[in-house]
Amino acid sequence: MSAKIGRRVFLSATAIGLTSVLTGCLGLGATAPVTYDLTPGAPAPVPRRSGRTIVVREPSTIATYDSQRIVVRQPGGVLSYLSESQWSDTLPLLVQTRMLHAFRDAGITNIGKPTDPIALDVILSTDIRAFELDTSSGAPLARVALAIQLVNDRSRTVVASQTFSADVPSASLQQPAVVAALNAALDALLNQIVGWTASVV
Repeated sequence: MSAKIGRRVFLSATAIGLTSVLTGCLGLGATAPVTYDLTPGAPAPVPRRSGRTIVVREPSTIATYDSQRIVVRQPGGVLSYLSESQWSDTLPLLVQTRMLHAFRDAGITNIGKPTDPIALDVILSTDIRAFELDTSSGAPLARVALAIQLVNDRSRTVVASQTFSADVPSASLQQPAVVAALNAALDALLNQIVGWTASVV
């Protein structure tokens, strides 16, 4: 084989290898994930409305939940993701947005984000403890758990704290059913959190 032919074969093999790498990185030919949003439900009545301004921080959580992927817990504590599906934004930002909507839909307007130009009185901090489809015990359950802490902005003291959790059965393992169950579990918690916060502050 001449040097020119050998070089041509080497270049062709290199080009094929580079194309394979790009295909793997870019996901060419792969099915695009279906994007889902968390939608608000009916607001619960609020017993009282405080005049204090509440700022809702972006929730904190572990890396597993801090993404657009929909988490599935399998037997043995194995965590995976629902195939070909994703949230419309990272989960903490979606929960923060839904929480703000829940307060405003309940008629509590003195609330905002840290970036809003408002004088805050109380900081609402959230830790996402669970937001997943749990299949570890057989029947699929949408499980959501949020740990809430209310902090006085002036004194930096904890006003109150409580953990809220809900399990909602999923009709199937299909994406729409899983998302609907997770949405229902979050709705149940947000109604409780709004009423509890209004009663505390």
